[in-house]
Amino acid sequence: MNWGRNLKLSLRALSRARVRSLLSASSMMIGIAAVTLLFGVGAGAEKAYHAALETMGKNLLSVGAQRKQGNALRGSNQRYQTLTLDDWRAIGDELDSIERAAPIAMNSFDLRYGGVSRKMTVIGTTPEFQTTNNQPLQAGRFIDEYDLDDASRVAVIGSQVEKALFDGKPAIGERMLVNGAPFIVIGVLREKGVDPTGSPQDDRILVPVTTALQRLLGVDYIDRIFVQAVSKPMIATAIEQVRELLRARHGLADSSADDFTVRDQAAVLSAMTRTEQSLSKFLTGIATLTLGLASVGLLAVSLLSVRERQGEIGLRLAVGAMPRQVLAQFLSEAVIIAIIGALAGLLVGVIGIIVGAWLLEWQLALTGKSVLYTFLISLLLSLAFGAYPALRAARLDPIIALRSAQ
Repeated sequence: MNWGRNLKLSLRALSRARVRSLLSASSMMIGIAAVTLLFGVGAGAEKAYHAALETMGKNLLSVGAQRKQGNALRGSNQRYQTLTLDDWRAIGDELDSIERAAPIAMNSFDLRYGGVSRKMTVIGTTPEFQTTNNQPLQAGRFIDEYDLDDASRVAVIGSQVEKALFDGKPAIGERMLVNGAPFIVIGVLREKGVDPTGSPQDDRILVPVTTALQRLLGVDYIDRIFVQAVSKPMIATAIEQVRELLRARHGLADSSADDFTVRDQAAVLSAMTRTEQSLSKFLTGIATLTLGLASVGLLAVSLLSVRERQGEIGLRLAVGAMPRQVLAQFLSEAVIIAIIGALAGLLVGVIGIIVGAWLLEWQLALTGKSVLYTFLISLLLSLAFGAYPALRAARLDPIIALRSAQ
């Protein structure tokens, strides 16, 4: 079979019916553009998910005090005050599924430097917090064990705090007031933006947890413990071990409910991506509908082409063309239309991804896999919906085809 000759015949036939061919390719273009956007949303959501995981910290669990409903008329909630530094030490020292753990004691306090005053979040923690919660430094150093032992008045500040209080001046070594008490700035955190919940991460001040408990909060309990499992497969084991250890330490009976919560941060983040998943499902429906319409359009155009060109088909068959050659020609025409539509649709989809990411600040991305899938889909549709008209053309009786064309 001469594929080159078949291709020339197909291109010549399509050029004679340009409007019909362009309309068919346009319908395919719309469907492929929708598919490209769908892949873009999916790839963008996955990219944002992994970026958020990196921001939060790997294999991270959050252990928090359980809440109970207080006076319903007042609408208040009271937090159990059962998590302590001893709980943190026990988790880090006794459990083989845990890589490290970092305690958290936090509240909002007034900060002052020179004539500038701001109210920001102060977090009491330990050196482990830098690794568990992925807190890279821009300058200076992090809290160390000596700071914990001495309950030192030192602070590591976020980039937003540095801008708000120090107005671009070097902050390392400067003294600021936290709730009226002097603290020396020893480090500045690298800018991180907002966390997956939309809360800013650059307006925080980190101090030694012993300093926070003794000098700022005046309590002997902590709010939370961030726990990093040794690996992703060990997360479930870590959750169970943490739960069993804390229940034993808190003296809870078998029938008693936990007075704490243990949450997998990755699972929480996964639940937060449901909006992107809903949008992805919506686009899937649009893409399916448009591709279905495009396929029906391709089928209709191909059938119309076979009907209008019965004389041409009959003549080719009468002079010795094999049915498989006629079949190949009409399949080639369908494939060409699909490829033109796929290229145009891919271009429109890429433009949509760029515009969406730039103007609308959507999380969109284009991957090589999505481009490959786009072409595979267009080829499969052209073969599936172009096969029936091509078979009809190949099975025409030459004599009947010539008579019907007169």
